[in-house]
Amino acid sequence: MRRRRLALLALTGTAILAASDAGAQAGTRPTAKANVARGPVAAIAARPVNRTGPFARFSEGQRDSIVHNTRALLGIRYKWAGETPERGVDCSGLVRYVFAKLGVSLPHNSAMLARLGDPVPHDTASMQPGDLIVFSKLRSTRISHIGIYVGDGMMIHASSTSKQVVETPIMEYTGLRMRGVRRVVALDSAAVSGAD
Repeated sequence: MRRRRLALLALTGTAILAASDAGAQAGTRPTAKANVARGPVAAIAARPVNRTGPFARFSEGQRDSIVHNTRALLGIRYKWAGETPERGVDCSGLVRYVFAKLGVSLPHNSAMLARLGDPVPHDTASMQPGDLIVFSKLRSTRISHIGIYVGDGMMIHASSTSKQVVETPIMEYTGLRMRGVRRVVALDSAAVSGAD
């Protein structure tokens, strides 16, 4: 009985394959099921921003508002795991809060933020306001701190040493090693030219 079932299954499978080959040779279109499977792939490919690249495209004015919103938090007290000005912020909470004000949702974790967006060279000639600067302790590769670049070689970060949000030159920040610069917001040239 079992051998008969196996033989019947094998015959049915061969017949289905033969029918599909014959349809393909006759020039028939793929089934609706095949089109449905391709739909999401095409939708992902059509997205203007890829998943490993910037999360948002801002006009120059919107990007400048990152700097304005960050500077508005200078003097806010440092609080580990904090993410609001009222309760205090830590370094990644500061980043999360500033970008959320502009509709960009970022994680509240320095190590996760260090993997997002596009890498940028570590020199201020390549960096733009709004870029994220990530740090580790001197004898570690583990990301432990993050700040927001605001231009002219300066960054704003929630400092556990100063117990508040401060603006400091990047090169004078001691005790940590710069591990990377990440760009999670791209400047949209179409939005800039559209504003003229």
